[in-house]
Amino acid sequence: MKIKDTGEGIQIYDFSIVETLKIARKLEKEGIRFYETLLEKTIDPTVKEVIRYLLNEEKDHLKLFEKLLEREDAEALDNDGEDMLDSVDDGVFVLPPEEEWAADFDAAMQLGIAIEKRSLAFYLEVVKYTESEEGKKILKKIIAEERKHWEELKRCLQ
Repeated sequence: MKIKDTGEGIQIYDFSIVETLKIARKLEKEGIRFYETLLEKTIDPTVKEVIRYLLNEEKDHLKLFEKLLEREDAEALDNDGEDMLDSVDDGVFVLPPEEEWAADFDAAMQLGIAIEKRSLAFYLEVVKYTESEEGKKILKKIIAEERKHWEELKRCLQ
């Protein structure tokens, strides 16, 4: 990872493969927590079914990224200690007040779509500033997974 002052703020770019996978893992863990909260607060059984599906998707993504991380650096996989990447606020998972989404299928799905869209935008931005071809390759896999998730959420509303 490289850090530079652009004069308008700090820019973090050119993530290593391990750093990229750690970010992906962090986002998926946040997604799991989000969907667990959503599942707990949702009343409608139809909404609960969709949320359970999305929660399982997040868990599958986490397994994929952890498998890739283990292949790259098994020690990094086991390291749950304080890491600079853990302190980065990515702004992807922002939860509005419960009353805005807890019992409304469309509102819950719209919120999920917005979150997945922000996640996708985050990765698309990161890939632009990654110089490593191997890092770009992994980021493109992550982007494909996030795009698939986003599309699945949109289909749920149709």
